[in-house]
Amino acid sequence: MDYAKLAKNALERRASVISQMRAVLNDAALSEAEKRKRVEGMDAHVNALDAEARDYVERAERENEARSLAGRVGGAAFTGNEERALDGGESFRNGGMLPSTAEFRQMTTTSAAAVIPTQTLGQVFDFLRQKSVFLASGPRVLKMDGKTLSVPRISASTSASMVAEGSSIPVTDMTLQAVTLTAKKAAVLTKATNESLLDSNPELLRIVGEDHMKEVARLLDAQFLAGDGTGNNMRGLRNFSGVTVTSLGTNGASLTLDALADGVGRLESANGDLNGAAWFMSGRSWASIRKAKDGQSRYQVSPDPTQDGERRLFGIPVYISNQISNTETVGTSTDCSWIGLVDLSQIAVGRRAEVSVAYSQDAYFDSDVTGIRSTSRWDVAPLDPNGVQLMTGVRQ
Repeated sequence: MDYAKLAKNALERRASVISQMRAVLNDAALSEAEKRKRVEGMDAHVNALDAEARDYVERAERENEARSLAGRVGGAAFTGNEERALDGGESFRNGGMLPSTAEFRQMTTTSAAAVIPTQTLGQVFDFLRQKSVFLASGPRVLKMDGKTLSVPRISASTSASMVAEGSSIPVTDMTLQAVTLTAKKAAVLTKATNESLLDSNPELLRIVGEDHMKEVARLLDAQFLAGDGTGNNMRGLRNFSGVTVTSLGTNGASLTLDALADGVGRLESANGDLNGAAWFMSGRSWASIRKAKDGQSRYQVSPDPTQDGERRLFGIPVYISNQISNTETVGTSTDCSWIGLVDLSQIAVGRRAEVSVAYSQDAYFDSDVTGIRSTSRWDVAPLDPNGVQLMTGVRQ
């Protein structure tokens, strides 16, 4: 039995299905519900093909072990088209040399589908969107075909004029600039003994893979929201250049609904699209807003204390993230936070590579340990800084 060919065939079919899943997720004509429905069936197919490939590789390893044992004890010889059995075990055929773990890993790479646990690449972006506050808010996500992507933007518009009949129309030109996105890598690596992977229930490999994706989502949020742009870091929302920054006071101040209303007014004055806007703040800031009362001590966000208020302020959805610091220094205060009000149509997120979870039994071969690695590449930048309003010095 040529297990190498069977495993390769299963992986190639698996790669084809994953490609179809990606096409579905990138189809702008489909709703999110339609995408999920289509992907579910494909995901089951991918997992079945993954299990099929693994089964062939396991059979290959067992036969290789038996071959090695036969060679050591001189109990079998493999020639021509002979078929022999060892101690009642499986039979072997010459010409069917079976893949080692390294060969299997190479096959998965050349077939463009690294071995991954239950979560498949086709579902990863949807998974990240659920786990990442920033991605869940709905910014414009652009696929990057290389390390960098130049996104054109209008830095100065044309000017329209009222003209008399038969008169010349003044000529005005727009000014175009380019925003460059440069893919930055988020990565995590875990080692697990092969005994723990083999003996675990539920499957440890799946648990580690899911934990990796949650951690990548957390890290991406930290970068999208507050990356400082140095070294390998993205430059996130808190540190975008050219955005409007308004401090609540020299030493910070307590958050009020009036301060938030002023932020809405500033975004409107900058011609921001409130229908596509979002608030970003820490959990502490939202807790302060939840306690806001009127002159008769009635809660404003949630008048009924038995119900949680909708996370919207002035009609704009609120996204809460623990990646927003509550320990910034403003004047003499060291307990300050910040809030962002963002026109998401003016934010570009570049996606060079979705999360890829892969494992290798070769990297730590001498200690019988498997390496589990997850990588992903992204960047973020404002197309128009006027679409970002930051409030700093936010205290409780």
